[in-house]
Amino acid sequence: MKLPCAVVRDLLPLYAEKMTAEETGRLVEEHLEECEACRAALAGMGAEYVSAPPVEAAGGLAAIKREIRIRRWLASLAAALMVFVGVFAFFCRQNEMEVMPWREGLMDVVGVETRPRSQAVGAEDMHRAIPDRENDADEDTVEALVARVYGNVTGTDVTTFTDDDGMRTVIVQAWSARERRGDLTVEAGEMVFYPVPDRVIYCAEGDNVLLWGKPMNGGVDILPRLALAYYAVLAAAAALVTGAAWLIARKKKWSWVTRQLFFVPVCYILGHVLIKGMRTESFWMGQDLLHIALAAGALYGLVTLLWQIWLRRDRAAQ
Repeated sequence: MKLPCAVVRDLLPLYAEKMTAEETGRLVEEHLEECEACRAALAGMGAEYVSAPPVEAAGGLAAIKREIRIRRWLASLAAALMVFVGVFAFFCRQNEMEVMPWREGLMDVVGVETRPRSQAVGAEDMHRAIPDRENDADEDTVEALVARVYGNVTGTDVTTFTDDDGMRTVIVQAWSARERRGDLTVEAGEMVFYPVPDRVIYCAEGDNVLLWGKPMNGGVDILPRLALAYYAVLAAAAALVTGAAWLIARKKKWSWVTRQLFFVPVCYILGHVLIKGMRTESFWMGQDLLHIALAAGALYGLVTLLWQIWLRRDRAAQ
């Protein structure tokens, strides 16, 4: 079977790179033995019409297929990490906790009532007491202060201390997830304090509302923790140092170590921006730090994968 010149001219690039199958190579060689024009075209490519061993041709094709397969896996993992980071950041921002500012109807104190000891929450240690008897009918009762917090409240935080005048003070804050904010409803959650505190104050955003007892001699405020700001500053400093080290060692064999170290603080900063935006204050430090760390870990994997994809494309282009 003889191949026409047009078909052979299409096959010559593959033949010159020794990437044709054994049978195809033989057909091209038979044509080249009789066709001076095709031999001249092959010579212009800088190759002779001696076919490569079929094992080498198959090995070249296998290497190309393996490289394509690796790129696809890397691209799939990168896409999965992108989706995770986007969904996780959206979930965290939608469920972000914020202290609710005071407004009428948010909380009120019912007064002192007689309650079973198991329902009383200690105003000092905030641990629910466990009854000594198995029979609830014989359970001890105590005088406790009862307060109610009304709808759209995800939870409450309570801080207790003794003022300079010796009175026990309870500071209450209600917090809510973004998705649950809105108008107050008639539904209520109950808080029971034992022993009865001397005063109960609702504190949020610098506003102190006395709910029970005598006013304090001075003001009180509960400030958010600012440690996230310190972590962000440390991450920025680490990014500058490791980035400079990577730039200096970019031509060294071990430059990949400095590159990966540079990715760590950069991904932490990006994770902070995704979870908290530009804000650094936090009332729930542990939760926010965990969310930032998870986002930063996913971003670290994503950036590393994208860098590997870029390197492989760059090597292929060369």
